[in-house]
Amino acid sequence: MKKTYIFMALFGFLGGVFGSLLVSSTALYAASRDGNYRNVTVYNDQGKRVGFFGPYNQGGGFMFLFNEKGQTEIQMGAYASGAEKGQTLIGMNDRSDHLRFLFRLHGSKDSPTLIMKDSRGQDRIVMGLDGQTEVPYFRYLNSSGVMKDLLR
Repeated sequence: MKKTYIFMALFGFLGGVFGSLLVSSTALYAASRDGNYRNVTVYNDQGKRVGFFGPYNQGGGFMFLFNEKGQTEIQMGAYASGAEKGQTLIGMNDRSDHLRFLFRLHGSKDSPTLIMKDSRGQDRIVMGLDGQTEVPYFRYLNSSGVMKDLLR
């Protein structure tokens, strides 16, 4: 009689485990499978969105990381349209959700450029390689509001 209860409990337990695996998807299972996802949104323990990975605008892939207020902290991807279409960018925003630091490719040679902006969004320092000639440049906005070239 005792063995019957032990076997019933054991098979009941195994049936529960098997049913759980069959019907529900755990995070580990979902992460281990190749899938076709439209987008992935990541939430913190408080239910606030902290990340987004997926298509943006006209279908190019993009990633956003958000702070606890839901504001953009970091964005990565490629421009979706215009002359920049397909050129990669990484942008960092300040705590007021203003783009302050941008690293991007530009021009026909996909030349790297680094752009630092002030709190109003004005480019203050722009440096990199020229988009056509790949000659290095370093430009800055002086106190009079004039863009100066430091290397020429």
